[in-house]
Amino acid sequence: MRHRRSSRLTPVAALAVLLAVGPASSAAAHGDTIDFGIVTTQPDDGRVRTVARWENDKDPVTESIAGTLSAVDVNGRSLGPWKLIPVSGAEATYTTRQALPPGRWKVTVDCGFPDLGHGEGTVDVPAAGAKPTGTPAGAAAEPPKDRATTKTSAQSADSHRSTTSSSVPIWAGAAAATTLIGGAAFLVARRRRAGS
Repeated sequence: MRHRRSSRLTPVAALAVLLAVGPASSAAAHGDTIDFGIVTTQPDDGRVRTVARWENDKDPVTESIAGTLSAVDVNGRSLGPWKLIPVSGAEATYTTRQALPPGRWKVTVDCGFPDLGHGEGTVDVPAAGAKPTGTPAGAAAEPPKDRATTKTSAQSADSHRSTTSSSVPIWAGAAAATTLIGGAAFLVARRRRAGS
C-alpha cells in the first residue's frame, strides 16, 4: 500500500515542481527591468508616446503599468511627473493626458510596477499650425524670386510681345504690295502681247 501511494504522489510532485519552475524561467527570460522607448519625436498634439518592452527579450509588456513621464526643456523648465495611461488599440504603448507645449524637451519615463523601468529621449513639439521642416524627398526646392527679377521678366515678355505684334502689320503690308505689283506687271505684259 505504501508503495502504491508513493508511486501516485510522484507524478503530483513532479507537476508541482514544473508549475513552480515554469513561471520562474519565463520571468527570467523577460528580465526584471522594463525599457521604455520614445516613439513620437515630433508629437503634433504635444502628447509623447512610449512603448514598454522587457529588458532581456524585448517582448512587449502586457501587464498594466504604474509609471510617470517628466520633461525638462532647454531653458530648465520642468513639467510632470504625469501619470502614464494606455493608448487605445496600441499594445504596450502609453501616453499622458497632459500635453507638452511647443519647444524641445528631454523626456524621462519611469515605472515601479510590474517591475522597475526607465527610458528617456528628446522630443520637439512643433508650434500650432507650423509646417513640417525639410523638403519632401525628390522635390527640388524652387529658388526664391525677388521683385526686381520678376519685374524684369515681365518687362522682357511685354517687349517681346510688342515687337512681335508691331512687326506683323509690316510683313503683311509688304506681302500685299508684292502681290499687287506682280499682278500689275502680268496684266501689262499680257496687254502688250495682245496689242502686238
